Amino acid sequence: MWRKGFLAEKYTLYQLDKHDYREYLSDYHTSMARWINEPFNEILTNKLIFSECVGKYIKVPKTYGIFVNGCFSSSDSQSLKVLVDTLDIFVVKVVSGGGGKGVHIVKKENNDQFILNNKTNYSASELYNFFKTLNNYLLTEYIEPGEFSKSLNDSSVNTMRVITLIDPSTNKAFIARAVQRIGVAASAPQDNFTKGGLSAAINLETGQISDCTRHPKTKTHIRYTHHPDTNLKIEGLTIPNWDKIKEQVLHAANSLPMLKVIGWDFVISTNGLVAIEGNHHPDPDVLQGHEPLLTDERIKTFYKFHKII
Repeated sequence: MWRKGFLAEKYTLYQLDKHDYREYLSDYHTSMARWINEPFNEILTNKLIFSECVGKYIKVPKTYGIFVNGCFSSSDSQSLKVLVDTLDIFVVKVVSGGGGKGVHIVKKENNDQFILNNKTNYSASELYNFFKTLNNYLLTEYIEPGEFSKSLNDSSVNTMRVITLIDPSTNKAFIARAVQRIGVAASAPQDNFTKGGLSAAINLETGQISDCTRHPKTKTHIRYTHHPDTNLKIEGLTIPNWDKIKEQVLHAANSLPMLKVIGWDFVISTNGLVAIEGNHHPDPDVLQGHEPLLTDERIKTFYKFHKII
């Protein structure tokens, strides 16, 4: 696998005992592709810049302020104390980073009791001491998942990963692949694939989702038609308002033509579609666990044009 440009677990995840490895975008090629968006990578890697730039074209979480060297700077006139007193739930996340690292969902139980990521109990004084340890962290709005998102697993935020590419022949965006990620007990309160979360492919025409796969921990490729914790049947569900979602995604991608590839993370919230963040070199494992990328000629042409393959 190493000689072919893949990490070892891809043999199991992609079922390469049955499939042709040349149809898959390798880990080596993925690492090369991280430069496609240069010199505009910062729009996606820096969550503050993402909020300012991308928020003009699609809804993003509101940024209340930033922690620098333990000091809070508000985006408006509201102090940190006013925000903590007012908000029942909010998010503290590192400005740059991915994979769910450095993300803290803070839920208020009462004025002197807070819970971080459904695990750690903090008093108000402990919470403020935690804030003093933060450097380059944002305090943002928590996006309340809508009924469909909650129904998949109510203990996690269940996001869609949607990949848009700019077609080099038309300079127009198209959706290359999309998956619905679903959290499990091990990944809660997030849905990260590398932490054991599920991935179900979304049919780009109908919005119907497939059975699920997850990051392999053994040499056996396992697929799930039902959620392993709740036994909810996932295969065959349909993303609500899928046609409208596609329109919104393509509008945003076409409004940012300098970003040739975007790995969008969306939540279907109580107030519609929200872009939580974007990725400039989205790992293809969460996508290719269902089917290879390079069997699609448009995707293959894109990576050939940018001299990745």
